[in-house]
Amino acid sequence: MFVKKKKNRSGTTSVVVAEKTKGRYRELVTIGIAGDEEHVSMLVTEGRKWIDREMARRYPCLDLFDEEREACREEREEVERVLSNISNIMINGADLILDRVFDKIGFCRIEDEVFRKLVKGPSGLSGEQGRHRGVSEEPF
Repeated sequence: MFVKKKKNRSGTTSVVVAEKTKGRYRELVTIGIAGDEEHVSMLVTEGRKWIDREMARRYPCLDLFDEEREACREEREEVERVLSNISNIMINGADLILDRVFDKIGFCRIEDEVFRKLVKGPSGLSGEQGRHRGVSEEPF
């Protein structure tokens, strides 16, 4: 399917949605008729929207992973919300952020401090040397 602009004898322009199947050209719908280019471009946009709706009607999308997709979308929204609330990061700001993310993704169920420190990386290691060298002086 495509949008086509046709010049009329009267000088106006018709905007139609057409398709070509089996070598034959067929007009599906006339979107409208306009006299100026601004109105024609608006009708072309409307024609593209009509094509999108018609394609969705003709070829419905079979969504086998709707639940997983919804969970991913919610997780992205949560991450965006958390990151949008960050206005000032202190010295231990990375730890605050990583602790919250660690808990949100469900790693908090594993009650092991070594695991927490390994997942969080160098910022999860406490002690002044740990921040600078990536190594903690305190034992795990």
